[in-house]
Amino acid sequence: MSIHLEDRWYRRTRPQSDRVRTARYGQAPRYRAHFIDGNGTRKTKKFHGRRDAERWLVKTEVAHLLKEDA
Repeated sequence: MSIHLEDRWYRRTRPQSDRVRTARYGQAPRYRAHFIDGNGTRKTKKFHGRRDAERWLVKTEVAHLLKEDA
């Protein structure tokens, strides 16, 4: 299981470097959330706000974990 939140407006060329604007800078939606479950199924959704993206990732992850336990 893997989760990832991507800022589509900025990238880092190296982990400790400054952020660099991408070609998508200023275009909505800004964030893209990815969730890959244990079966390799990928779920992706785009959001305008970081909090909304994080909330979706948590809800999706919890739902997936509850589904596995059932």
